Formats: sequence, C-alpha cells, structure tokens
Amino acid sequence: MNTDKQLPVGLLLLIALNLVPLIGVLAWGWKSFDLIFLYWMENVIIGVFTVLRMLIRPYGHALELAFPLFLVPFFCVHYGMFCMGHGVFVVSLFGQNGMDDFGLLAAVLSVLSSPYMLAAVAALTLIQTADWVRDVRLRGLGADGVRDLMVAPYRRIFVLHLTIIAGGFALAALEEPVAGLIILVAVKTASDVWHWKRGNETGSESELAPEVLLTPERLKAMAEKYPEPTVTVNGQERRFASFAEMKRSKEFRMAQSIMRLVGAGRELKIMNAYLDRRIQEELHGQGTALPA
Repeated sequence: MNTDKQLPVGLLLLIALNLVPLIGVLAWGWKSFDLIFLYWMENVIIGVFTVLRMLIRPYGHALELAFPLFLVPFFCVHYGMFCMGHGVFVVSLFGQNGMDDFGLLAAVLSVLSSPYMLAAVAALTLIQTADWVRDVRLRGLGADGVRDLMVAPYRRIFVLHLTIIAGGFALAALEEPVAGLIILVAVKTASDVWHWKRGNETGSESELAPEVLLTPERLKAMAEKYPEPTVTVNGQERRFASFAEMKRSKEFRMAQSIMRLVGAGRELKIMNAYLDRRIQEELHGQGTALPA
C-alpha cells in the first residue's frame, strides 16, 4: 500500500468532515457554546474509540486479555471523571442561562435534540473511525500498546481545548463575531490535520518489506541480542535447538504478547524479520552463524 497516494484522500475526508461545524456557523447560526460543546462531545467519542482500540486486538496469550480487562475499567472511570468535569465547566461558563441548573446530562440531551448537532456529532464519529481504520491499515490491528492508548487522549485534547476555551472567552468578549467562530473551526481542523499526518509518518515504516526494515545496524543489534535461539521470560532463559523451534514456542508467543501490550509493534516486526532470516539460514545449512 502506498501511503503517499492515500494521504490526500484521507486529508480530503478529514477536512470535509470538519466543514460540518463550519456550516453550523455560517448556515445554522451556531455560537461559541455550540462549537465548544461539540468539541467537548468529541472527547467522549475519542474515549469510546480508545476503549474499542484497547479491546479489539489480536490475542496470542491470556496475558494480553487480562491487561486490557484491568486497564479499561480504570480508564473509563478516570477519563469519564475528566470528561464530566470538563463538560460541567463548559456548560456553566458558556451555556445558555439556566442550562447548568439541569446538569450535564440534560445539557447533552438538549443540545443533541437539534438534528444539525447530531449531524456534526456523526461527522466527528466518522473522523475517529477513519483515524482507526488508517492506523490498522498502516500498522496492523492492535499495534499500539494498551498503556499508550490509555494516555493518548489526554495528550491529544489538553492543549487543544485550552486553546478552544480561551478562544471562547475572547469570542464572548467580542460579542460572537462570525470571523472568530470560523477561526475557532480552523484551529480545530488544523489540529486534526496535524494528528492525521503524524499518524501517517508514525505508521509508514511499519509496512516496509523485511529487507528494508532490517537495516544493517538493526541486523547487527539483533544478532548481538539473539546470537543463539534463546528466550528470557520472567528472568527464566529457555534455549532451543533452532530459531524455527524458538519462534514456534509458547515462550516466544508470550514475549510477543508482552511486546504488543507495551506498544513495541515496530520492534516486534524487526525481531520477526531477523528470526525469519536466521530460519532461512538454518534451512540452507548455515547453522547459527551470525548474519553478514
């Protein structure tokens, strides 16, 4: 798959979906609260997709299932409290008069009663879906570590929402000029475009062929780390008769599971490329000699 050909298509889709809030400003009479509340709701959408990413992944060992089942409830509680506090803050500062008296849930239901807002929420959901599909195609299902996935939403939204809230205060002081609302949409769109491009750059190396992925420097490092077919798990070293036997072993499957859990997908690809090379050497009668 050629990511250079895919990038413009993905960006066009991303920008098109981000035009929905812009239509809200220009055609539906949206104010700063509508935009800020919509972008707050995207945090909830991101949280749902984070849980799906943590759970929907290949499982090669029971450990891979136990770790997400422990972290997902923790994430739901912690991130849920974060979103609730953020939402109450947005409603109480930018909501319509008396809206905060009905609580956050009532505010959500009130805002979502508008079909225009539902269309915008659907667009944000499609953005997250496209982002996930892109990551799966570039790096594979479950390539991101569960722990990395759990902290990623905080990193992504913290600075952006500080900027959006600051812009909301400025717009309120300036009596909601349309130009200011357009700038707010542009800032959010630019953030999404940056995130999309960064995801493409991160995943580009993951689809390289083994002979390209296994550079001479990496080959040398792997040969020094694995000169013999051995696996160490929980401090216990297991030696095998061949690299082929090592790759089929339950110990190696556990090591793979641990690497996937911690987000070492690229390192795992390098390791498998190295082992495949050593197995080919064994088949051609070169034994366990270090690769040239």
